[in-house]
Amino acid sequence: MTRGRGGWRKAAVGVAALAAVLGGAWPASAVVAPGFLDPADMPPDQFSAWYFSSYPSEGYDQALCTETLPLPEQGVWSASYSTPETGSGAQVSVVLPSEAEAVTFAAHAEQVVAGCAARREQENPGVAYTFTDHGAVVVEEGAHVYGLGFQGGWGYQNQLIGVGRDGDTVTFVTWESNWGAPPVTAFKETVRTAVNKLR
Repeated sequence: MTRGRGGWRKAAVGVAALAAVLGGAWPASAVVAPGFLDPADMPPDQFSAWYFSSYPSEGYDQALCTETLPLPEQGVWSASYSTPETGSGAQVSVVLPSEAEAVTFAAHAEQVVAGCAARREQENPGVAYTFTDHGAVVVEEGAHVYGLGFQGGWGYQNQLIGVGRDGDTVTFVTWESNWGAPPVTAFKETVRTAVNKLR
């Protein structure tokens, strides 16, 4: 993707603003973990139930399509979910020092997710990636769902990524499987539940 000089300038300003956010001081309340999805909140699987493959815990973790997004050194929690064979998912939540800083972080996060397909095509020039904007989810301060598809080693891989915010907390919810079409409608409900459970 080609950017004009104005585009690069805006990107640089966004990165600088994000760096200022990540360098901020966290309040004592940031040590309190945000709420997390239960396995039953994941989109229904036609073959089996979901379970925790890792329980909610504090620590650095990157959600799908956010590998270039800087995360703070503290205030990050994550959990992962699986079915025995067909699906996997995760939730990564980041508590920022203030709501204003969470707004900046969430906006940059959406830009990073939106550029995921282009970055992967650069890394894997022989693979074609399909990116879909599945639209907004009406919940708290807002959420958005994106999709990525590509031909993988075990068939066509579908991935869904949701980014949402409630106050000073930004959460990422992901789902992936190579069994059938992505459950976009059900995943949007999962994202809505995730954001509602944050606080």
